[in-house]
Amino acid sequence: MNLAAQLREILNKWFASFIPNDAFAQVLATAVMVVFWVVLAYLVTLVIKLVIFRTRKTERKLGVKDTKEKKTVRRLINSLIRFFFLFWIAIMILNELGLDLVPLLAGAGVVAFAVGFGAQELIKDIIAGMFLILEHTFKIGDYVEIGGQAGTVIDVGLRRLKLQTWKGEVITINNGDIKVVLNGSLNPSVAIIEFKMDYPFNLKELESADFKAFLKKFKDKNSVVLEMPEKIVLMDVNDGLLFRVTIKTEARQHIGIEREFRRELYKYVQTKNWPIIVPVVIEENESSYQP
Repeated sequence: MNLAAQLREILNKWFASFIPNDAFAQVLATAVMVVFWVVLAYLVTLVIKLVIFRTRKTERKLGVKDTKEKKTVRRLINSLIRFFFLFWIAIMILNELGLDLVPLLAGAGVVAFAVGFGAQELIKDIIAGMFLILEHTFKIGDYVEIGGQAGTVIDVGLRRLKLQTWKGEVITINNGDIKVVLNGSLNPSVAIIEFKMDYPFNLKELESADFKAFLKKFKDKNSVVLEMPEKIVLMDVNDGLLFRVTIKTEARQHIGIEREFRRELYKYVQTKNWPIIVPVVIEENESSYQP
């Protein structure tokens, strides 16, 4: 005999001790048991809600940012626990009222199997979405490439992911279809700028204090620049002197820095009257810049 049956038996005996009508005593015991299950359901759901919100308050005190992914996980956990617990409470209440749902649930097994088979894609997407959120594969604002589609993550849901391209287009991808993710926002990026000088150019000009001051000024002016090169590399001497500048930037900030550095370098070259030939632009899914 389980605890619920034992409690019901105790109530039946207690009511029968001062109520001569056995049927009425059993009705009262049933009513008390129903109230007991309702109160238990309320208390458990309240405790679950308090625990989840207490966790959020603790994270706020510790300075942990409350991201959209964490909110999604909290809602998911809260909904799943409440659903299964309330489903069990409903079965217990109906059982107290004399409705045995075990045969009905067994008969509905075939229907549930058919529905589950038809909804397997939905289930796959939801499970994949849970793992994407819990494993922090990427977060909102990251630049990723998935299945040949590249863009900035603007929404991470339990079923779908949304990317926004640099053109403003929004791409929706089912979580279950995500196999390989290229995340370009985890590590610093590198801006690469190449330019050519004519042969009379003196290499020592790139090692002068004036040029080093130009590099330092550029870094101070652009907060996303993490590290400027100590030396400018000579890459080739065919048809002019080809130089390469590599600048470490914050994640996904290299394209803007490449454009800005070309513009500032061209201004600097003009003031120094250096024999620049033609700037060489490394294209990266963007239109070339010609100063």
